Amino acid sequence: MKKKTFTVMWMPSGNRGPRTYSVPQVYLYICIGLLACSLLLLLMGGYWGHRLYSNSSELRKQNANLKHEVKDLGTLRNTIHQIQKDEGVIRGFLGVDGDRKEENSLGQGGEPSTDLSTVALNDAIPLGETLLKDGEESSELLDRAKALQADFRELVEAMWDQRQELDSTPSILPVKTNSYWFSSGFGWRRSPFTGVKEFHNGLDICGNKNTPIVAPADGVVYRRGKHRYLGRYLRVDHGRGVTTTYGHLAGYNVERGQKVKRGEIIGFMGNTGRSSGTHVHYSVRVKNKYVNPFHYIFNTRRNRLVDFYQETEGGGK
Repeated sequence: MKKKTFTVMWMPSGNRGPRTYSVPQVYLYICIGLLACSLLLLLMGGYWGHRLYSNSSELRKQNANLKHEVKDLGTLRNTIHQIQKDEGVIRGFLGVDGDRKEENSLGQGGEPSTDLSTVALNDAIPLGETLLKDGEESSELLDRAKALQADFRELVEAMWDQRQELDSTPSILPVKTNSYWFSSGFGWRRSPFTGVKEFHNGLDICGNKNTPIVAPADGVVYRRGKHRYLGRYLRVDHGRGVTTTYGHLAGYNVERGQKVKRGEIIGFMGNTGRSSGTHVHYSVRVKNKYVNPFHYIFNTRRNRLVDFYQETEGGGK
């Protein structure tokens, strides 16, 4: 049987004659097959090369993200540590005990094995390895953050419970002006009218007539009227047995039974009643006992009377 062939004629340039080549058909098929396999391998190589490049880029990106996350975890750890310190300070200030147990600490102890022959080799953990699984550090930080969130919620509730007490505690000067001075303090003095020694149960704060008198804390006006010695006066109930009195007023800015806020104008400085000049008599009572109003004024400016009280009550400068 005659083999099938393909005839290829080559016609060179010049005076040379044509040349004829006979190629068996099977060789041609082999060449075409090899060419197709080469093309297929080339395409597959390009595809896998592209995938490898993409995977490498993705790995580099993930590696960069992991480094960033590790850095963030370190920052978070330091932040949580600082928050825990601040939380302790706030608890101390509010007097709230922290009885939360350290649930995330790892208890360690036991008896060391000096003879390694008593330990199964397959169960021995090489030095440097840890029992913590991957990602357990971040979950521990998350647990600590959740615990801190619960702690701060508790502190916010405690602060909210104490807010009413803080708001109703007299803490500011009851006059709204920078032009004031103290003419008489709390304690024994010579009466400006009789010269006899008497106990003065408040502060006399002088200023210009109609200087605004403000409430030093939240409360309710429960007395408003005229008094033999105090003249026009107001009394404010701040709750918890704390009341304040304002005497020698020129006029009122509130009604009896009215609720007032710290800093709200309640009256005006005057010279009514038994008074030798324009001023306000300011007194503070706690559970029906008069106390030194200086203990409840945190924004007063210094003068000789203030210095005197600081020296006598604080043991000197």
